[in-house]
Amino acid sequence: MRRIPRRAVVMAPALLLACAHPRTPQQQAMVSRGDCAELLQAADAARAAAEPALAADLASACTADKLSALVDASTPEQALLYCGRAAAAGQNGCGPARVAELAAHLNPHLTLGSADESQRPDPLLAAALEAGKDLNLSWRAQDPDVVVGKLTVVIDHSTSASYAAATDAKGKKVRVPATQHRLVARAEAQVELGSKTRVLRAQDEVRDDTWEAAPRLLVSARFEPTVPPDEELKKRAAAAWLRALARALLANPPEGVEVADARGCVAYGLSLNLNSGDPLAAAHGVGDPVKIAACETLLGEPAGAGIPVP
Repeated sequence: MRRIPRRAVVMAPALLLACAHPRTPQQQAMVSRGDCAELLQAADAARAAAEPALAADLASACTADKLSALVDASTPEQALLYCGRAAAAGQNGCGPARVAELAAHLNPHLTLGSADESQRPDPLLAAALEAGKDLNLSWRAQDPDVVVGKLTVVIDHSTSASYAAATDAKGKKVRVPATQHRLVARAEAQVELGSKTRVLRAQDEVRDDTWEAAPRLLVSARFEPTVPPDEELKKRAAAAWLRALARALLANPPEGVEVADARGCVAYGLSLNLNSGDPLAAAHGVGDPVKIAACETLLGEPAGAGIPVP
């Protein structure tokens, strides 16, 4: 039997594509330039024109190393689109770990609110929203993207026997029997994530030691632990809870997310993929036709290309 050279095996798919879909001079020039952003945009245009073979051919010219470099140099929303365009054209896009890393930095604008429109945000949650503006979350009483329940924060104070490094009268560090104080501020509230209601929890804690005087070691007593006031601990726990919510929403983006910008559109696409169980659902135009059309315009996608996210 005649042995087929390895090079021929490797090149066969590309040759078949080229034969099935001869490139125009403009497309050949594009492939020669090897600009991944240009190639992936053209692949999306081919998909929208119902030419999947051409889309695959163009996207295949964006090599893995060039795609990785393009993703590294892009904002999270742009990077996710590049990964999605490659995948939608039937090529290897970005690995699950890279996609998760990018999605974790997406932070689309989402609104929180209560099931009761007259309910104002808890003061601790309001303070956390103000301090955590980088999370891009805000409160909206009417028709919020995410419904949250009442936030409760409690503080537990426990003690245990320990040893501590105390300073004696000569400034030397010595170990003395001590009592360790552990203060834990625990925050929790119900929140709607996807189609389920979950109790989301977070906490913040501080520790400090007290000890009795040790005259033989020239150590003075320390009767009170140095810890923040309860109100400060509660604020820190509420901030930790809000960040936990932001992480949970990145893993379960709501379909109600506003599509006013690229981040919102990418988050909407990710939610469509997640909720449908199809990683190409958004690229195939599944979802609200009005939102899909708006996002195609916002993202510079041709009509019919959907929202190509991985």
